[in-house]
Amino acid sequence: MTKYTPLVKDMQKNLKKQGYHLSLEQTYQYLLKANFIDADGQPTEWAIENGYVGVEYYYPQGMLTQDESDMLTVLRYLPQNAIHYNDRPNLSGIDKEPLKKAIKQALHDDALSINGRKKWKNVLLDLEA
Repeated sequence: MTKYTPLVKDMQKNLKKQGYHLSLEQTYQYLLKANFIDADGQPTEWAIENGYVGVEYYYPQGMLTQDESDMLTVLRYLPQNAIHYNDRPNLSGIDKEPLKKAIKQALHDDALSINGRKKWKNVLLDLEA
């Protein structure tokens, strides 16, 4: 696993846009010292809890086991800016907190099939673990 995670690379790009030309290593060290990331380049709990870093939930193989209508129902509850598309769609990410909220709302509204409710409850348990 590389310590130059997408978070580090994105920060380097953002800093460059602001006129700061740092190497990946310099950006990594800056984020590490500021407690935004851990030694593996992953966001710290502090950074997540304080809203400095978002968390995405990935489905590397897609959600093929989910009934398509139930999946689309939950996705309709998501704000569009919570979905981050990648050039490889099966690696696209969804922000964790909006996804949890969308699942809870779909469950609350009883908008899912019986099978979909069970599957989305399992996803929610995984997200909240």
